[in-house]
Amino acid sequence: MGDKVTIYDIAREAEVSVSTVSRILTGSAPVNPETKQKVDAVLQKYNFRPNRAARNLSYQRSTMIGVILPDITNPFFSTLFAEMQRHAIAKDYSLLLFNAMNSLALESEGLAYLARHQVDGLIFMGGRVNEVEPSPAYQMEIAEISARVPTIIVNGEMPGVDAVIVSTSEQSGIAQVVDYLSGLGHTRIGFLGGSSHITVTRNRQQSFCAAMSRLALPVEEQWLITDGFSIESGEKTLEMLLRLEKLPTAIIAINDLVALGILKAARRHHIDIPRQLSLVGFDDIYLASVSTPELTSVSHNYEYFGRTIVETIISRIKGGDTPSSILLDMQLVIRDSCQPPESR
Repeated sequence: MGDKVTIYDIAREAEVSVSTVSRILTGSAPVNPETKQKVDAVLQKYNFRPNRAARNLSYQRSTMIGVILPDITNPFFSTLFAEMQRHAIAKDYSLLLFNAMNSLALESEGLAYLARHQVDGLIFMGGRVNEVEPSPAYQMEIAEISARVPTIIVNGEMPGVDAVIVSTSEQSGIAQVVDYLSGLGHTRIGFLGGSSHITVTRNRQQSFCAAMSRLALPVEEQWLITDGFSIESGEKTLEMLLRLEKLPTAIIAINDLVALGILKAARRHHIDIPRQLSLVGFDDIYLASVSTPELTSVSHNYEYFGRTIVETIISRIKGGDTPSSILLDMQLVIRDSCQPPESR
């Protein structure tokens, strides 16, 4: 066993569940004496002391729910958080937000910050729970805390963490877009934006390829360009695309910010959207409905999404039965950024 022993190591050697070790450490519920004796022996063997943040989070109730997200300036996160807060207040709970500013190190500070405020539950949105290969240290940090405090992961995943995963069906959303563009007559479709180390990019790209394959449409690898999630990333990915000899007639952007960047760069190159190039975003943020042209996008239904997250975490806090995962529908919102391709 390595230098840093975790609650998962203790559970594995004692041949019990992580929740059993957690109950023994916190005294939160009775445990069979023989089981307790076996676990105590392993704890003493390694002189195990739980992570301070995890230990603090298990002590008392506060009617506060901690939320850690990577970037509050991203409209997806701020819109969803606003809906979550509205529903939490209606249930007499408060949300305590920590904005990690796209820093995994700051996420760890956020966990300690929320521990000091004795939150009753934790909601992770983005950040390390979206890493394709999360750091084992970060993974164990969340695993130890989730063993003690009700936890939800939004649109992400992390192996070994005791959390409910609440997600929107990105596979269905992407499939709706591909079906729509195909129905307009597009067969040359590109997918721009995202980062290869983030699961949302992998999931949406895989969904795109599956939808294209289902319709027997070719996937051009050169039209799958990743360079981030921002407006600037959208500008850059279109510039990269325009260097190619063969171009798509339609583009699906990883999110609406990237789509807005593509719109900006297209104007610079005098490319008419949608006459010369159809464009679809993802997330249906407010800006999608006020851009020129108004952007076709895929909606998460933020009100229902936020309500489901809050109702699920409160149910877990109160000891209710909750599923291990919840998958919510998405809906294509058709506006003005797509039309049938020009004859070429």
